[in-house]
Amino acid sequence: MNRTCTPRAAVAALAVVAVLSAGCGAGTGGGPAVEAAAPVPSAPAPATPSATSTATAAPDVDGASVPESLLLPDEGGRSDTAEFTDWITDENPDRAWLLDPCRPTAYPTDAQRARFRTVFREGPEAYDARQLGVYPSAEAATEVVAGFRRALEACRTGTTPGGSDWTWATRDEPDLGEDGFLAAVWFGGQQFAPYGHRIAVTRVGDAVFLAYTYGEYSSAEFDGGAEMVQQVAQRFLDSL
Repeated sequence: MNRTCTPRAAVAALAVVAVLSAGCGAGTGGGPAVEAAAPVPSAPAPATPSATSTATAAPDVDGASVPESLLLPDEGGRSDTAEFTDWITDENPDRAWLLDPCRPTAYPTDAQRARFRTVFREGPEAYDARQLGVYPSAEAATEVVAGFRRALEACRTGTTPGGSDWTWATRDEPDLGEDGFLAAVWFGGQQFAPYGHRIAVTRVGDAVFLAYTYGEYSSAEFDGGAEMVQQVAQRFLDSL
């Protein structure tokens, strides 16, 4: 699959959208914005040397559903091609979820995170990531996933200031953890080449895991890209 894309116009910044218990509203924070010069999410430098892929995970001491010592799928992996970076670990607790339907989307539940980790790699116009959020309780984690669904429903369709329409599709996956679903989005318009994201989300107890890939997609469908992130989410579940 060709995962490259070349947007030809800059995308203006949008107002922040907060996902409240009643739906989407104004707020702060949010996920990475798409820009014509660099449509894939920017890869931040690790917050500390211990947040790199060579870090030694700390033992589990908080009794959470997912041990702190557990490596996420591909975490610490080395690149087997010059086109991609090695897998990098970022433990910045304030990093945004990559599920960003409202462009940008802010989730009030972010403030409840006990732990948060992002593992990612990037290449030319490509970006793959795994994210794990651990919360104080299973109820809090359940609300995180519910907030994801509310945002997807409230911002299912829209148009960027540059004229690129977006469309999200979702599909529940009852066998993917205690609460799982797939999401797919496509951005397209006369001023942009098609590109989009494929996302799998699963919850286990007090933990929420997200698998993400960015590439060239001409529609919001559950295709090979969606199958790929679903397999990553299943790998995470199998590792528990």
